[in-house]
Amino acid sequence: MPQSVDVRAVVIQGLFILVICAIIEILAGSVLEGMKERVTVTLPGLILIIPPLLDLRGNVNGALASRLGTALHTGILEPKLSMTDELKVNVISSLILNLAASATIGLIASLIGLVLGMGAINFVSLIIIAVAAGFISGVILTALTIFISVFSYVRGWDPDNITAPLMATIGDLITMISIFIVVLFV
Repeated sequence: MPQSVDVRAVVIQGLFILVICAIIEILAGSVLEGMKERVTVTLPGLILIIPPLLDLRGNVNGALASRLGTALHTGILEPKLSMTDELKVNVISSLILNLAASATIGLIASLIGLVLGMGAINFVSLIIIAVAAGFISGVILTALTIFISVFSYVRGWDPDNITAPLMATIGDLITMISIFIVVLFV
């Protein structure tokens, strides 16, 4: 006999997370607004990497969150903050995917910038910004994904309802902050 789903609990969890996500997205937009001068005037090619980097973090960490939620539900992963073999494989694959995709985004954005005549930021700088921001945000978000997945599972919440949407949204904020920090140093 299939287990019954507590619809009320799912709706409450979902609504709570969506409100938090809306607030976080406003914060991410504020960070982008604070970067407006650098993005549009000083480094106009930078705008080419922002949307795909934001999307990448949500996709990679959302997938990681789903894998961790499934592993927790099936008992493959213990609800502890310890680095098991299963968790290591997921973390390493997530970080490698983050780095490879960030480098690809930097490369493609550089080529598009050249085609469009956006010469204010050079080829190498754009790739460095994409990879460094991708690495920083990837490490932070991977750690947060693990923590939130385990925490929500231990609390009796469904990590699939909590972690994936929350990480996609937190990913936007952390990635924007990471890009901003890397741009200050490059």
